[in-house]
Amino acid sequence: MGILEKAGETALDLAKNEAVLDKTSNIMSMLFPYAGLTQKALDMYISDVEKSDMPSESKLIAVLNAKNTIKRLKNQKNIAEIASSTAKDDTDFTEKSGVNREWLERFMESAGFVSDEMVQMMWGKILGKEFEEPGSTPFNMIRILSEITPAYAQAFRKICSMQVVTVGLNENGVIKFARQDVVVPYNKNEEKLKELGLTFGILSELETLGLIKFDTLGGFVSTGIDEKKVLLYIDGKTLEFEEHTENEVPSGNVMLTVAGNCLKNITPKEVIEGYSELVKKYIKNSQVKLKDHSKYHVIRDGDTIHCEKLEQ
Repeated sequence: MGILEKAGETALDLAKNEAVLDKTSNIMSMLFPYAGLTQKALDMYISDVEKSDMPSESKLIAVLNAKNTIKRLKNQKNIAEIASSTAKDDTDFTEKSGVNREWLERFMESAGFVSDEMVQMMWGKILGKEFEEPGSTPFNMIRILSEITPAYAQAFRKICSMQVVTVGLNENGVIKFARQDVVVPYNKNEEKLKELGLTFGILSELETLGLIKFDTLGGFVSTGIDEKKVLLYIDGKTLEFEEHTENEVPSGNVMLTVAGNCLKNITPKEVIEGYSELVKKYIKNSQVKLKDHSKYHVIRDGDTIHCEKLEQ
């Protein structure tokens, strides 16, 4: 009996004797034999090898292969547990979920080589989201996750933390639209972003991975903004445009791809100290004027945006 069979036998034994009947077990029922893996499986297999009449060299190779296999299985189990703990409570983790089995097998095969905890968290959350909405994960996500390093993951988290809410007001100061976008103000802030780990090289590598588009020349713009009064809400601060040209406002040097947006949705934000000043500096370099003091104050309560006109 090989290590996979021994691991599976141990998993089934644990499920029967310890009532391992949670969502993680449901995931693993689709990807035999990851549920319930413990050191017990490895110990049992090694004991069988040692008792066998295999040559000593073959025993050594068998034990080494078993240890590598168990390591991969534990990585897969960790990622599955993250998926089950972060997905919505009513998520179906059985074969009835509609998740493509071939995609799932490819995903978990690659997941076996991921041991970094931060990267495992990304894999697990993406897996959970796929079970929530089968077919929603971009085709290239497995490749991207397989190639992303902890350093790239940390840099991408910084990018996802750089978010600005753009608010358009009508002539009466009533909100006509409010949308949140990632805005990375790279131009004129290169040194500060370098301190944050967002060097030209790192950003270029994230573009090669397929998570972002990176443009240091003209940068990107938000279009279709017809309102004359446009505000930016950044970490509790409100900025107001004095004017904007051709229904456009500058939106930084980075644009997320479809895969980048998918990964952003499961990436926790962190506070970027001085971020609003970086955005102001970037906008001024874009030759778009900001008022010294906004006449309005944006208030955010969860997903709800309010706007108050300040007394003059």
